Amino acid sequence: MKAKIFACSTIADEIQKVLPSGMACELLPYALHREPRKLNWELQARIDADQDHDTLLFGYGLCSNGVVNLHSKIHTLVIPRVHDCISLLLGSRQIYEQEFAQCPGTIYLNKGWIDQGGEPRAEFEKYSAKYGEENARYIIETEYNHYKRLVFIDTGVGEYAKLVEHSRQVAEFMGAAFEERKSSCPLLERLLTGEWDRDFVVIPPRMMVTQESFF
Repeated sequence: MKAKIFACSTIADEIQKVLPSGMACELLPYALHREPRKLNWELQARIDADQDHDTLLFGYGLCSNGVVNLHSKIHTLVIPRVHDCISLLLGSRQIYEQEFAQCPGTIYLNKGWIDQGGEPRAEFEKYSAKYGEENARYIIETEYNHYKRLVFIDTGVGEYAKLVEHSRQVAEFMGAAFEERKSSCPLLERLLTGEWDRDFVVIPPRMMVTQESFF
């Protein structure tokens, strides 16, 4: 197997931690998760451009159908059978479902989301600069009104104390409860090492990823 992985920048550090020696990796902008159609176009363009590998791995889940209809004439495509990268960070789809059952209104942070400014306080600062503080607060309160908990996922990357403190401050800003979870990202590691079982969608050449593949 000559493999390459395409992944979201928010899990870059976790990937580098478990990336096999010599495996190619391309990171895509984190903001694409907000625009699934653009994510799909970008991933398909990179699939079409690759002529050097027989297997393409994806550090994504279904991601609001952002991977649906991906296809290749020459590659096997392998995608974790999860909804988004939170399951990759927590360790499995089952762990995510347990967390969701406990508190559906949860925001999850890891080093990558913090670095990319993908959290409510950072977004508030961006909106304030653009629209003014009052309008920014209205936008944030509307967008995050139903979130009651913030969970920091400690995957063993970055400066733990700083990341936890930052996450606590974001939770306080939101008026949300704060919790931590530790994870070694076993699902991500299995993606990279080829241990693909029912937890992965494996699409052979000349076949297409479907929404049903994830159920």
